[in-house]
Amino acid sequence: MAEDFRIDSHKLLYHPQRVADFIAGNLIYPIEMEVGISGACNHRCIFCAVDYMEYKPRMIDADVLCRNLEILGKKGLKSIIYAGEGDPMAHPEVVRIINETKKNGIDAAVSTNGVLFTKDKLEGCLKSLTWVRYSIAGATPETYSKIHQCHIGDFDKAIDNMRSAADVKREKGLSVTLGAQLLLLPENKNEVEELARIVRDIGFDYFTVKPFSQHPQSKAKLQVDYSESEKIGERLKKYETDDFKIYFRSKSIENLGMEKPYHDCCGLHFMTYMDSAGEVFPCIVFMGKDEFNYGNINDNDFDVIWESDRATKIREIFKGEFIKKNCRKNCRLDEINKYLDKIVYPVEHVNFI
Repeated sequence: MAEDFRIDSHKLLYHPQRVADFIAGNLIYPIEMEVGISGACNHRCIFCAVDYMEYKPRMIDADVLCRNLEILGKKGLKSIIYAGEGDPMAHPEVVRIINETKKNGIDAAVSTNGVLFTKDKLEGCLKSLTWVRYSIAGATPETYSKIHQCHIGDFDKAIDNMRSAADVKREKGLSVTLGAQLLLLPENKNEVEELARIVRDIGFDYFTVKPFSQHPQSKAKLQVDYSESEKIGERLKKYETDDFKIYFRSKSIENLGMEKPYHDCCGLHFMTYMDSAGEVFPCIVFMGKDEFNYGNINDNDFDVIWESDRATKIREIFKGEFIKKNCRKNCRLDEINKYLDKIVYPVEHVNFI
């Protein structure tokens, strides 16, 4: 049975002690981190949020990262998503990194286009992954290569590797969740249903459709009208089964026109980002901006960086008008921040429950 993973919501309510510690004014460590272990990518997607990083072929130092994984596990980090400014599968030691993550008690996940996630890598690390999400923006080689800006044969490679993932999961009896995500664009809107069918028939657990959200630093500037998109979401429902879930991200589409309805970005205390150079930032939106760089794990271990005065001062910046003027529409932290805002700034009569 496919489960509801609250993809269009948040899961902070499952971490009440961390929330309580934060509300009490204590320094807390993040629950989740996104890590870009590779700056290199084999695709040049027309919607890429981090194209401004220019796909530099830099790779995070695996030894330094693995040492910090031990520190992070002891400090209470619960999960790492390997995604970032490049495709994580381009890192030559990605299998080792994923296995070391799990070894240190941290849940590991991967976001990838899947072309480089070949069967040998799957067999080496799929057992250590909680979930894998494949980014696939078309249901035909032509549309896929147009949007991903890649070789025409990459569509078939991605689909073949997705089938291999489903096979390895089944053959080894693994609990890993396999999903595919399409970013909805005018170029692929007529292929969404066909892609849902393909993903379901491969044996994946879910298929999700999300809107484009403009990254402030990205060179990719797209204007997409989602006023008719709900019709697509309705049509997708017929592809759901007991074992296959469809997530059409209606709330994310609504958030595109939303002014930040919260005072501060409290979510930065619960989540953070590290790039392929080992530099730590509040989130991926500010990656590459030196004034928001907490520090680098090649110079200091993560605990030293996180507890530093510099990191504390940077986190204090993300309040009020700053987040309204500088942050991304439909931020990943929107739902977490709405939740925390109600706690930090309570309404009257809260004791009458």
